[in-house]
Amino acid sequence: MLSGRILDVYPDYTNNVMVTWLLRNGKATRVAAPYEPSFCVHAPSTDISALAAALEGLPQVKQLQFTPAKFTLGSPKHTMVLDIVPATLNGFHALATMVDSWGGFQKYQLFNVDLRFPTRYLHERGVFCHAQVTWDGHRFLLEDEQWGLDYDIPTFKTLHLGLPQQRRVPSFQEPLQSVTLGDELIKEDNETDTLLTLVRRIQQHDPDVITTVNGDSILLPMLYHRAKLCGIDHQFTLGREKHHILKPAKKAKSYFSYGRIVYRPAFYLLQGRIHLDTAQSFFYGESGLRGILDVARCANIPLQLLSRLGPGTAISQMEVNTAMIQGYLIPWKKNAPENWKTAEELLIADRGGLVLEPAEGLHEDVVELDYASLYPNIMVVHNISPETLLCPCCPDSTHHVPQLGYHICQRQKGLLPTVLEPILLRRFCFKARAKNNCYDHALYTELQKAWKWVLVVCFGYTGYRNARYGRIECHESITAYSRDILLSAVEIAQEHGYEVLHGIIDSLWVKATTKCSNLSHLSRQISIRTGIRMDVEGRYKWIVFLPSKATGVGALTRYYGVFEDNTLKVRGIELRQHNTPVFLKNAQKDMLSVLQAADNAEEFRRALPASIDTLRKQAAALRADTVDHQDLVFTTTASKELERYKVQTLPKAALLQLQDDGICLALGQSVRYLVTHEQSRDYKHRVCLAEHINGVEDVDVGYYLRQLAKCAESLLVPFGYTREHLIRLLNEK
Repeated sequence: MLSGRILDVYPDYTNNVMVTWLLRNGKATRVAAPYEPSFCVHAPSTDISALAAALEGLPQVKQLQFTPAKFTLGSPKHTMVLDIVPATLNGFHALATMVDSWGGFQKYQLFNVDLRFPTRYLHERGVFCHAQVTWDGHRFLLEDEQWGLDYDIPTFKTLHLGLPQQRRVPSFQEPLQSVTLGDELIKEDNETDTLLTLVRRIQQHDPDVITTVNGDSILLPMLYHRAKLCGIDHQFTLGREKHHILKPAKKAKSYFSYGRIVYRPAFYLLQGRIHLDTAQSFFYGESGLRGILDVARCANIPLQLLSRLGPGTAISQMEVNTAMIQGYLIPWKKNAPENWKTAEELLIADRGGLVLEPAEGLHEDVVELDYASLYPNIMVVHNISPETLLCPCCPDSTHHVPQLGYHICQRQKGLLPTVLEPILLRRFCFKARAKNNCYDHALYTELQKAWKWVLVVCFGYTGYRNARYGRIECHESITAYSRDILLSAVEIAQEHGYEVLHGIIDSLWVKATTKCSNLSHLSRQISIRTGIRMDVEGRYKWIVFLPSKATGVGALTRYYGVFEDNTLKVRGIELRQHNTPVFLKNAQKDMLSVLQAADNAEEFRRALPASIDTLRKQAAALRADTVDHQDLVFTTTASKELERYKVQTLPKAALLQLQDDGICLALGQSVRYLVTHEQSRDYKHRVCLAEHINGVEDVDVGYYLRQLAKCAESLLVPFGYTREHLIRLLNEK
């Protein structure tokens, strides 16, 4: 009997087994077990019989059998399918693709093809990723509760792997001089010995987690490349599996998402250890290791894989897990086209959430009200799911979507509400614990943030064309309910004597017209009337709604204000943008710190000159060249190929310098640079790459002063401070 926590799971294609690493008391043990997954095919009876005859006797097939199964979500009907067991794990997807091609990629419906082996293997054995289990030599015995709130969070032995600080871009073509592991600098007489010493040190320390910064995009591919050139690639093993050649588990790619180009580097996963690239993981940046671990357990996805894929993958996997628990086969390729609509129906249905244009300028004694996880709650409360919306079993349903008229099933609970209900409860509990002094505030803040992002993406996936359980009518219904709910909240607020200043999808900013306002009563009345809980986010001493830079009218998500507890809240300004240099962020922070001391609108206006004085101090430091040059670095994402940049912009100058260094960025990757001579015609003189900064470069003071004025304008434009006016103030001696 062997007890421990599941640390890692992956297929061993050579030996046709699944490997599980169990961690107990700091020691990891390898467990290997045979695994023979199958996939299913459905077609008309004559076609499926012909397929079975064609497959019988093929060396790629180990077993065939006809079996009844459910594959239409929401229907209890069982239909006969052909269950196919491939001869090897390695040939699983090739065989499925071959079968699909025999049917012209349309005749056959295939199921259970693209499920991740680790997740499927553990699910079929009644356990889950990172669970506490016992292995009896044949099967796992679960000693854990997947959705339990109070489980023992494991303590992982962690080491950081990196390169010593250097003032240049790392090159794959130059020999590796040294590498850092934790606090140790590893540097031998030659590159081969340095790499082999690194492997020995990792084996000696035997960490469970290796963290890197840009390990997927730079460090690990460079180390493997250098090891291969040295002829020691078969010895260069960073995981616990012996003789495992490091290679990407998934290729790098650039994709377009929500109006911007995103780059996802190749995945470099270790076997028997967790590789965590802290710079590339959105999930890690938002919720930390413990947050990812909690979601990984509930989604049944290995932690190091989930850290690279994110919350969308988590919610999709939870939907698949629930469907499998309910006994459904999982379709390989989605085949659910959008229902036919007339032009008028499209006009009504194709709308987003309700937004109310903010009243631009300064306001005092303003209350912000927020619905708690509005979209997920709508899906749960109103039973919105692909199989419940316009279901065939309830054509006379009395439950209809407002404005759209779609009927919703009243006989069965949908897949999406079934998945979301425990998630909403989990986040609610974690949020409550984060505010309770009896619990670890840092821990439960990380946990609730992780689940916040899972809930954020669950709505978007209902309208995503490739989502396995997505359906555009669900997406339309959720936004229709949200518009109706927010309008109801506005009406209730006005009935109770409040003036509505701004509203956007799930939030309202209101101002009491009388002093004796009971906010708890207002939020309770809205919650009761709409059926979804609304919370008081807080009361502002003052808040400033900023205008849109494009139109000049009130912007939906650009504002800053101070709550009664003196907490500052900012949205949409440079301080919140990742590409803003530290120097400019600090300038806005200093201005806001002065304004933050104001208790009302009158004091705010009196503090404006003092906030300008902080700006002058930043300008003086810039002229005196006492600002750290690294704090002046801009970050820009490459949105197109270098040859497509027609205008000689600063980012193009930086990209050309990278090209001179032999580096070509993929779309979505970032370049960092200091502006040295903005007006120069020579791209080598216009900017200096961040990796080349040594502190003696020229700085284009005029350019940075203009950026300083631009940042100040973002905060003060409602009060008559234009960029030109601010530049004149900054240039005054």
